[in-house]
Amino acid sequence: MTEAALGLLGIMTCRRNGSPSISESSFYSHLCRLAPLFDLNVTIFQPDGVREVGKRVTGLKWRNGEWISTETSPPDIVYNRCFYGSKKERIAAAAALTALPMALPWSRGLPDKWGVHEILKRSSRAAALLTDTRLYTGSRHLSDMLAEREYGVFLKPLAGTHGKRTLHTLKRNGVLGVSVRGRDRDNVPFHHNFNDQKEGLDWIDRFIGPRRYLMQPYLQLTSRSGQPFDVRVLMQKNGRGLWERTGMAVRLGTCGSLTSNLHGGGTAIPVLPFLQEEYGKAGKYIMAQLVEDAALLPPLLEAACGRLGELGLDFGIDGGGRITLLEANSKPGRTVFRLTGDHRAEKLAIENPLRYARHLLLTNRRVPALSGGSSGVPGRMITMVPKEDS
Repeated sequence: MTEAALGLLGIMTCRRNGSPSISESSFYSHLCRLAPLFDLNVTIFQPDGVREVGKRVTGLKWRNGEWISTETSPPDIVYNRCFYGSKKERIAAAAALTALPMALPWSRGLPDKWGVHEILKRSSRAAALLTDTRLYTGSRHLSDMLAEREYGVFLKPLAGTHGKRTLHTLKRNGVLGVSVRGRDRDNVPFHHNFNDQKEGLDWIDRFIGPRRYLMQPYLQLTSRSGQPFDVRVLMQKNGRGLWERTGMAVRLGTCGSLTSNLHGGGTAIPVLPFLQEEYGKAGKYIMAQLVEDAALLPPLLEAACGRLGELGLDFGIDGGGRITLLEANSKPGRTVFRLTGDHRAEKLAIENPLRYARHLLLTNRRVPALSGGSSGVPGRMITMVPKEDS
């Protein structure tokens, strides 16, 4: 770290195949190149790079267009971008953070999907954005929910990412069976029909195994052309420590796909033209409502979870224009803005983590006040295991 630098930002990421052996290397290289503009230095490290009980950290830095190995003192701030592929990776990341007690977390994490649902339902305004959500506890409860829902039931893992291991099950017309479609652990789509409902539900139970799942009514969130879609809104803290909307985009999946995730083959397009094409004159109203809803949620989640730095909020919109919150991610991606050609949002999405890190250092590690004041959400602070995000 140079003497002129305000501090060292450490970005923690899990190990991946390839060279360099890190995910999101393009994003990180941008952060490294821009960091001097904010009087920061950046090092990229993996959990096993924390040495000597946190006294030294080995990792990578970007210099002259390439990644080179580096060893530094402990970072002043840790930006946790680990996407855990296994329990072992999760434990290693937790151990690394424990070994860096003086490093300020750039952001806390969110609980799993059920925890987020339980937080938001305390607020009447946020609860209006939620759909009927239940924990999967076995075939009997899934059978009960199937009987209630004309369009079937959507099942997703509490800590899943990128649409992997999601399921849509539907009672088959004319037979006492079920239809099941979804994506496996490698995000490969599948479709099975079972003439016997018990056989199908037993198959689902084996597919779920020991994992914790949510059940929700299947929402028909498709465009007129039959493509699944949702709206991703990226909310980030700025250089004053206040929440701002960085940008928004429609994520559009392929026809017949269960989800619109980019990792599942989707793409991204600008929001307003899409909404106007799908909903006519109501498109502008829906756009304004999305902006209002996205501003509501970060303070509510922050009040329960502790200081946050950014959130990716995914909203579904049905044929009648009703908006539903599908997911909140504390480790959001930002590829959508490159795909939509929104260069301003793409630039801000990369720069804001550096602006916020600088703000935290300049305020002497003081937790900034929440934008918008008190959320009015009752309840104690929640202890969490951060979820993987997309």
